[in-house]
Amino acid sequence: MHFKVFPRSPIATAVILGLLVTQAQAQPSAQNSTDATQQPPLQQRYTFDFPEQHLLYSLGEFTNITQIAVVRQDAQPINGIAPALQGEMTADEALRRLLADSSLAISYRNGRTAELLEQATSTTVGNQTAFSTLTVSADRIGDDWVYHEPRSVSVITREQIDRTPPRHAADMLQETPGVYSAVNAQDPGLSVNIRGMQDFGRVNMMVDGMRQNFNDNGHQQRNGTMYVDSELLSDVVIEKGASTGVHGAGAIAGSANFRTIDVDDVLLPGKDIGVRLRGMTGVGGEGNGVNFIGSAAVAGRLGDRWELLAARSNRNFGEYEPGRRRPNYDFLTVGVQDEFQQQIEQDVERVRFTDNEQDSNLFKARFHIDDDQSLTFSYIGTELSYNNVSDRQVLDPIDGSVRDDAWRRYGDASTTSDSVSLRYNLNPSSPLINLEANAYFVSTEGQRYTEAGSPVVLNGTDMTDLYWMIGVCEQNPVPDNAYNACQAGLSNNNHTQIDTYGFTLENTAHFSLGGMDGFSSNHGIEYFIDKGESTTIRERDGRQLASMDNTLNPNGERSIASAFGNLQWENETFTLAAGLRYDYYKLDGSTKLPGAEWTYRDRYAMASRHAENQLANRTRNCHNPSPGSSERSIQRACDSIAAYEGYANDPTTFPGYETSGHFNPMWLSETVLHDYDVDNSMDKLLPTLSAAYRPNENIELFANWGRGWRPPSLTETLMQGSHPGDPFAVMFPNPYAEPETSSSWDVGANFTAQDLFTSGDRFFSKLSYYDTRVDNYLITSMVNVMPGQVGGLGHTMFVPNLLPMNFRGLELEIDYDAERWYTQANYTHVLGSDNQFCQKIYPLGSGWIKDDMPNEDGSYPDAHNAAIEAGYDSREEQLDDQTYCGIDVIGMNSARQLPMDRGSLVVGTRWFDQRLDVGTRLNYSAAGGPEDFDFDLWPSYVTWDLFASYQVNPNLLLRATMLNVRDRNYVTGYSDIFSKSYGPGRTLMAGAELRF
Repeated sequence: MHFKVFPRSPIATAVILGLLVTQAQAQPSAQNSTDATQQPPLQQRYTFDFPEQHLLYSLGEFTNITQIAVVRQDAQPINGIAPALQGEMTADEALRRLLADSSLAISYRNGRTAELLEQATSTTVGNQTAFSTLTVSADRIGDDWVYHEPRSVSVITREQIDRTPPRHAADMLQETPGVYSAVNAQDPGLSVNIRGMQDFGRVNMMVDGMRQNFNDNGHQQRNGTMYVDSELLSDVVIEKGASTGVHGAGAIAGSANFRTIDVDDVLLPGKDIGVRLRGMTGVGGEGNGVNFIGSAAVAGRLGDRWELLAARSNRNFGEYEPGRRRPNYDFLTVGVQDEFQQQIEQDVERVRFTDNEQDSNLFKARFHIDDDQSLTFSYIGTELSYNNVSDRQVLDPIDGSVRDDAWRRYGDASTTSDSVSLRYNLNPSSPLINLEANAYFVSTEGQRYTEAGSPVVLNGTDMTDLYWMIGVCEQNPVPDNAYNACQAGLSNNNHTQIDTYGFTLENTAHFSLGGMDGFSSNHGIEYFIDKGESTTIRERDGRQLASMDNTLNPNGERSIASAFGNLQWENETFTLAAGLRYDYYKLDGSTKLPGAEWTYRDRYAMASRHAENQLANRTRNCHNPSPGSSERSIQRACDSIAAYEGYANDPTTFPGYETSGHFNPMWLSETVLHDYDVDNSMDKLLPTLSAAYRPNENIELFANWGRGWRPPSLTETLMQGSHPGDPFAVMFPNPYAEPETSSSWDVGANFTAQDLFTSGDRFFSKLSYYDTRVDNYLITSMVNVMPGQVGGLGHTMFVPNLLPMNFRGLELEIDYDAERWYTQANYTHVLGSDNQFCQKIYPLGSGWIKDDMPNEDGSYPDAHNAAIEAGYDSREEQLDDQTYCGIDVIGMNSARQLPMDRGSLVVGTRWFDQRLDVGTRLNYSAAGGPEDFDFDLWPSYVTWDLFASYQVNPNLLLRATMLNVRDRNYVTGYSDIFSKSYGPGRTLMAGAELRF
């Protein structure tokens, strides 16, 4: 894509002019390719064809062709226009011609690194000069690269993160269009939602390209959680839509890659060893629970081969106060019971149990094998401690009154996550090879401790303590009349661990085809396997009494292997590309599958059972009558015992034995759970197409189309058991679940301009329209009839929506910088209405055989005959085909309603040679919730933030931020509707960053 790239001025620290998003328009001269491999890189000959353009852009293309890094480390911008460059010449000759009209000179550190210096201070010292090379991500310059990509991609920069430091990881997503999170303020886990889709890998959430596939069932279908420390991040790259790239397997919504800091984020320009210290804390009475956010990092380069980085961070928060301005209680009237049918006000002065602490460690070691190869080892680990908290308890369950305490603390919770990777890079002078391989291991372990519940009290006696004290609760089995009291005295320690082993390999090649330049290919493989292990330990007074598999977060293995290839052709005006991915999926595990056991009872069996039941009733009424029974009824029961003893001995003596309807033969069913081993596998071919058109140097129009799929997860396939604290709600597995399939369109435009309103300004914008259709979307349904049954209220499982799910909307990003002042804006407008739902009434099959069994006279039941007339082979087949349509059984999950419109606006200004940066951010969320509700689940709101930073000197930077300046009371849009947590009120933070 031949767009002019204009730098944000001044460029902080230094700039690497590396692999830009443009494709090379020149290659090493073919006739000299053999000799070139034996020559120093600077003396190798290349064919160049650059137009007259901005110097920064020409230098970027120069690096892309020659693989020679060009750096500038004096914190000054690279301005000016480079002359046109055509013909075959050495790399050194080409670079000197590009710089001929500038004030810059070249100083070569080695054969692959050129330093740009002002003429007055330039000295060429060859390989012996101890210059330090700054290596930032080579695929971008600043954060402007996203506006030159012909697809929907966004980046969250370190600058954005520092302006408004996040209390919760989800706060980082505020300025990214189309991205949401069903955040729970009392749980630090992050679940990324892209364009209305989340959970179970629909969004590939990563840290440095390592998949974070941890799953611990949560509300709002929040199934898929990652734990990331914002303090150790350099940026976050959000890719939206289906992809045939290296991270696209199983991700129908897109990906979010949280990239950690590197050596150059720590070192000062010109230094080979450095330290970075950062710290921020709440200020006085406006600190609002912000205790500390900070980190310490040490980095260094040892000679030309080694780069090392070590960092440690800490984030510590207490409970916070919500805003006090304009509280809204409407959202309390809907939720768990959908509508309480009354006005409720439950004011809270403090959002309880939001205190948490996070400690993280990061280590990276990069070894440059030679000028073309490097090997990088990285480790990032994080530990979090927080609270195991109930849903918001609006009404007291005993008397129905409004509770004073909005939440209940069950116990402690903690999570530990470790990610390790070994990455190999090969980037020789050949345009056919730019290879990266990455092997990684991620282990995330969660613990939730639930204290013993409220004791069972009978007539003033604590039956729970009594039964445990006298040993009743340790009998096997526990007597039925003591079971509930005994269970109330047990605490539970739930342990969930997901280990992910992954490998990626990709290569990018640039080449000519049929005498035509501009072709490139990106191809590779990806493989990952998730291994789940979950247990529940029951304890009493510190004693471990039982340990069992936790089948709500089931054990098993799930893997996806993927091979992909993308072919692209590009010139100054057009880009055309096509891709193809092949995925293979496998899942192994075990569960308990419900089934129906039918028993046929003939007339004799029915009469015998009736006689035995009547005999038991009359004996009880005679010898142990109920209080208030009359003497006449007691005597009648006693007198009839002898007769019913006779009937029980010989049911044929019953009066009317042959004619009574009480004794008609029938089939009786019982639902039982059978052990079931799952071994599922399937594969899929998935294509993508894309095109871009550039009518001039400022505008690029693009369109993308692709198919995706997401195979079922371990939880969707194997989950089985009772909902914690609610034995009425029973979870069932669905090993027959089929993959989701998607078809997505993405149409948009990039616009770039310089000197738009004033000399030296630059303007970037990206506008996208997306339209995604997903078939077979798996949703949590709360009413499913099990085999052999007729009612399914409270039976919860993941079932496919028989209707297509549609997600449509518009996304806008704007970035304008005029040096003295700047503004950034984003907005998401969601189109369409809530999705509709239909499901099978019997998702696991009806198992209904009784209506297909012949009567004793050889005839068939009427239901069987009616099914045959309707075109079915049996009544069972007809029941299997029955569906129900409606959203009342779906529950409050993320699929029930579309996200709301959302946006933000940043306006800032720079003073004192741009060392002082002050600004404000507006955050807007429209109201949201199901269309058929009388109240909004998430009321609309606007909040304002203020931020400021001052670069005292090259070593010291001061920062201050005030969030929610007007102390607005609000509920974060699309947040967890069951926790119902207000967002933080006014919060003032201040801190510093020291580098030396």
